[in-house]
Amino acid sequence: MRIEWIRCADSSMNICDITEAVSSVSCGGSVSQAARLAEITVVNAPNDKNVKILNIEAGNIIRLYESDSLIFFGEVQSSKRTSETGTVAYSCYDLLNHLLKSTGIYNFSNTTAERITAKICADMKISTGSIAETKAPIKKMIIDGDTLYDIIMKAYTKAAEQTGEKYICRMIGSELSVEVKGTIVKNFVLAEEHNITNTEYEETIENMVNVVKIYDEKGTQVGEVKNDEWAEKYGIYQQTYKKEKGINEITAANSMLQGVEKRVTLDGIDGDLTCIAGNAVEVYDKATGLNGIFWIDSDTHIWENGTHIMNLELNFKNIMDSREYEETEE
Repeated sequence: MRIEWIRCADSSMNICDITEAVSSVSCGGSVSQAARLAEITVVNAPNDKNVKILNIEAGNIIRLYESDSLIFFGEVQSSKRTSETGTVAYSCYDLLNHLLKSTGIYNFSNTTAERITAKICADMKISTGSIAETKAPIKKMIIDGDTLYDIIMKAYTKAAEQTGEKYICRMIGSELSVEVKGTIVKNFVLAEEHNITNTEYEETIENMVNVVKIYDEKGTQVGEVKNDEWAEKYGIYQQTYKKEKGINEITAANSMLQGVEKRVTLDGIDGDLTCIAGNAVEVYDKATGLNGIFWIDSDTHIWENGTHIMNLELNFKNIMDSREYEETEE
């Protein structure tokens, strides 16, 4: 692990390797959080002449490398000093945080999710990497004060209804990428006899939807999709869907059905850095009966005392961070 601290002043860049001053590092994210968070703890001993004091400030850049591969690039957001342990803890978010904290007003017409993303990034002066191409037409999208991240995800949610894919935003270094969600981690397996230290398994119906009624623009019901087995067993949990031009209402309504959610929290050692939110990983654990491919909802990687510990929240389904938008006529 290598940690770099970058300060910009007077049109110059000062890069400092602070690895030796850092006592612990964690890095993680979640599908719903979007921006990844890195936290570093730095030794702070003002009365010890042998310890160099680092004046890391909010807005400074922190880069994390593992085996010379960049795994995090973000800005310092806050710091917390603890006198008892003689440390300063810094919280840093990657640059996707700018899209989460910024809002905009737009009137898009006859466009696509990828062109909407390119426009927003150009306005924010954020570089783009690989932007998933959908070619799915969006007739109209009027935005009034939504966050820029939500705008992008509303566009890709609309595209997902047509392509059947699921999408996720990520920062790769300083570049925004939009990828198809659910890439399986290659050449890595989590197994109880090898690298799993603990697992917890949960089932919940808190988000269940087993009936979706379909309405036209006049408010008249024109259809319905239903999972009879779920409705019989758990009672009716109902949502509604209003028909939209260019969208198959049966497909869209079916995508709203949600059954029993099964979640797994897993701790492991000797983690793999491609085990991040939005990807999928192969798991074998007899204690909980896990056997197969599971999707990562959130991840935390911790480096301390030379050990790489990994905590994952897993899902039995590949779920997108959807943002619904109702397409309207002017």
